[in-house]
Amino acid sequence: MPRPPAPQVTPVRSGGPSMALIGGVVVLIVALIAALVWAAARGSDLDAAGSSNALENGGGISVGPGRDADVPQIQVYEDFQCPWCGVLEGSIGEGLTERIAAGEINVTYQIMSFLDGSLRNDSSTRATNAALCADDAGAFLPFHAAVYAGQPQEEGVGFTDEQLLGWGEDSGITGDALETFASCTENLEHADYVEAMQQRANEDGVTGTPTVVINGETISNEEMQALMGDPSALDGVIEAHS
Repeated sequence: MPRPPAPQVTPVRSGGPSMALIGGVVVLIVALIAALVWAAARGSDLDAAGSSNALENGGGISVGPGRDADVPQIQVYEDFQCPWCGVLEGSIGEGLTERIAAGEINVTYQIMSFLDGSLRNDSSTRATNAALCADDAGAFLPFHAAVYAGQPQEEGVGFTDEQLLGWGEDSGITGDALETFASCTENLEHADYVEAMQQRANEDGVTGTPTVVINGETISNEEMQALMGDPSALDGVIEAHS
């Protein structure tokens, strides 16, 4: 259940082709084959990961300078239907985005979908899938913010497909990319990765949302309460775990 706030050669001119020319053609063909193999492998890697910023094995959506960068590493475990997650995003979401853009922090969003079972709908799964589709279009953070901004007042009401598609457009996805986003959203193309993220969170021992981990340390309930109530508390909480 949601956790309440407790307190990366010139050819030789002759009648036939020279050996140098033939050799050059062979090298070119080999290079083209290698490039095609690399592209195919790269595409497979992205498919396996789930989207452009998604880590392997359900490891979440990493945004910023990278998991290996020498900056504070923040993990946010959340569920799009969790009201307290909406409160947290409303308080520090903009601050996180600004620090990500400045290269000051790296944030991995571990988006869970366990509330589907509790609330008897599939909105967490569909919203998380749509977030991954938005990530494919390079619009994860604005879409992430839009979902929380559009959270219904009553828990369990969930999200409609029309809302998810509208938030994609509001996030700056246009043209062919918008059509791809719509197809990805409607067809639940990242459903397997959504499930993998939930499984990874289970393995991490996370049972409540929101949960924030900074440099491997889970912040306290008091720190969580501070973040939810005061956006300016963000720097101090990060510093306390750095």
